[in-house]
Amino acid sequence: MGFQGLNPVHLTIIVTYATRKLMDKSKTNNNPSSYEVESRVESFHWWFVVRRKLLRSILSSILIPRNCYTLDIGCGTGSNLGELVSAGFDAIGLDRSIYALTLVRKKGGYPLLAGDLNNLPFKTKSVGLIIAMDIFEHLEEDKEGISECYRTLSEGGILIVTVPVFNFLWGIQDVVTGHKRRYSRKEIINKLMEGGFNILKSSYFNFLLFFPILMARRMIHLLGLKIASENEINSPLINFLFKAIFSMEVYVFKYFSFPFGVSILCIAKKRDDE
Repeated sequence: MGFQGLNPVHLTIIVTYATRKLMDKSKTNNNPSSYEVESRVESFHWWFVVRRKLLRSILSSILIPRNCYTLDIGCGTGSNLGELVSAGFDAIGLDRSIYALTLVRKKGGYPLLAGDLNNLPFKTKSVGLIIAMDIFEHLEEDKEGISECYRTLSEGGILIVTVPVFNFLWGIQDVVTGHKRRYSRKEIINKLMEGGFNILKSSYFNFLLFFPILMARRMIHLLGLKIASENEINSPLINFLFKAIFSMEVYVFKYFSFPFGVSILCIAKKRDDE
């Protein structure tokens, strides 16, 4: 299929920058960024492991050609790219952080692009599937990002979205990763529908760990803990327990919508042009 849908300028950008030494490692090692923390823990941390399981379950159930372009928007350090490739999709990782993309390059030969969700470097109707997991909350104007997803998707294309929910869950992770908002179920659904999508499935998730996470964030705030990322708060025992508990949700997600949770997932389909 090749990359005929891509802007060659962006290909040049990623090839050029990804071969340079972009950051002074002596500085970043003393003050690791959230990308570095994510890259270090994503292979075993309960949150990333189970979120990949959830994505794998969804990919196995959606009806979409496996040879279509699949775009992982805000791919970060590449946590989901392996799942997309394993499922047979022609996956491309896109992120506006050049440094994050250099971390992805160390893990495999995935096609990567430097770009922004509000101005996707793809032709109209050139992508069959878009994954936007924990991305829209970073945008000043999330409706613009939804509009770009609609423009880029082919007729009947699928958009898989996850976003954090409930303002009272606002915590240090929202701050260090630059979140602009947390959503309600009604808000994200309305924005997707206004953007031209039909909702195939929507549900809160991370339901079983909702109260432990709420309590942990309250404690971090009360104690004034200074940490680079919540992903650093872990231990083998916590990781084992949380992974086992969270994994139970994956098996019922196809058949049941949770009444609340830490995040929400929506599977949306592009409506036919009127």
